[in-house]
Amino acid sequence: MEKKILNQAIIAIDKAIVDELVGYGKPLSKLTEKVIEANSDELFDLLNNEFVNLMKSNNFKVSLREALNQKLAKTLISKMGGSLESRINELKQNPQTRAKITLAISEIIDGL
Repeated sequence: MEKKILNQAIIAIDKAIVDELVGYGKPLSKLTEKVIEANSDELFDLLNNEFVNLMKSNNFKVSLREALNQKLAKTLISKMGGSLESRINELKQNPQTRAKITLAISEIIDGL
């Protein structure tokens, strides 16, 4: 029981310290802002250099191209879905087309 009380006291003290030091308008937040502001030029240069290196990286270009292609394909498919369905419904209503579709499906199944 004493261990539980001690553990709860430690947790409460840790939380109180964090609450007092970290958060909006708290000393640690203010100090961190000052440090960042004092080093803003160096931080900008560092971030800028890493961003430029990223943009020049072949891996990034490939990953970006793949992501863009995938997004574009999904968008096109979702936009075409309605017109594709209406065209399929038109084809289904034509008896000759239905017969051809049935034969084609049968041939595919027989080929498996």
